[in-house]
Amino acid sequence: MLGFNSLLNLFFVSPAMRFFGAQACRLCCALLVMVVVTEPMALVSLANGQETETAAPPGSVIEKHAREIEKVQPFVTGVWTKQWVEEVSRLEKIRPNRIKLSGRDILVDESLFYSGRYGSPLAYARAFDLAEKHGFAPKPASKIFDFGYGSIGHLRMLAQMGLQATGVDVDPLLAEMYKDCSGAYGKGEVKLLTGKFPAEEALVQSAGEGYDLFISKNTLKRGYIHPSRELASPRHAIELGVNDEAFLEQVEKMLKPGGLFVIYNFCPPKSPADKPYIPWAEGECPYSKEQLSAAGFEVLEFDVVDDNAARELGRLLGWDTEGGMKLETDLFAWYTIARKK
Repeated sequence: MLGFNSLLNLFFVSPAMRFFGAQACRLCCALLVMVVVTEPMALVSLANGQETETAAPPGSVIEKHAREIEKVQPFVTGVWTKQWVEEVSRLEKIRPNRIKLSGRDILVDESLFYSGRYGSPLAYARAFDLAEKHGFAPKPASKIFDFGYGSIGHLRMLAQMGLQATGVDVDPLLAEMYKDCSGAYGKGEVKLLTGKFPAEEALVQSAGEGYDLFISKNTLKRGYIHPSRELASPRHAIELGVNDEAFLEQVEKMLKPGGLFVIYNFCPPKSPADKPYIPWAEGECPYSKEQLSAAGFEVLEFDVVDDNAARELGRLLGWDTEGGMKLETDLFAWYTIARKK
């Protein structure tokens, strides 16, 4: 049984592993997270390099997340966000199948497909609610771009509402697991991109422009992009492949006038100066107000501490009772919101 510190590290380290480091390290992290985060029916034992799996029955994970609706609905305030929360119960059931990746035979069931990496798709509820508070009011065919999407559930929920949801990630597990998932879905569309964005021009061209919202959850952290201390391993950094100015220029170019750029980060506690550095604990915006303004953004909220709301969402989603997290001491959050001028 993994100790709590190991669980917490695995829960928050995975974005770094997805964006930087050897493929074997990213896969190892993915499989380890499955041990502590997924449903009990989809456990993987790595003690002897063997996999022990039992597939979650189709519909069982969706039913679990559907029970979260009545808990999360009072937590969010936006009319659109409340509607999005309801969509979790309408996700397509997933029949178990197997994929091969880096020599491993991996069982993909509904648990891994929708909640294996980060738990419930409703973990996006707070970020979407804040976006709506600041004017995000999507209409049919509105476009949303998720930088470091991590899982497909929340994107499919957007598509069910008639939106065009695009996500980019570098994780090879996601690329293989979702290789047939781009295209029309519900009343909208899901497009999944794999690679280093925006360093790879083909990804930029495929993503296109005209977005109403560019969102990043648990990826654009100061500790990943501009760590304040020396990293124990380069795998703990996110190398975007472009400088700050070029990245922000691309985000601004992709958004419609008035479109929102939202950064929302859940984090563990920061380590003391005499302890090993935890880059994923530094969840503040990696860019300064001046950089955002120079790139053509009006800064609406900057490095707002959102600990209380994050802990309440964690409580509603069972991160304490099911995940063993001590919310008051182990969960912190920051967000930054900017609008294209």
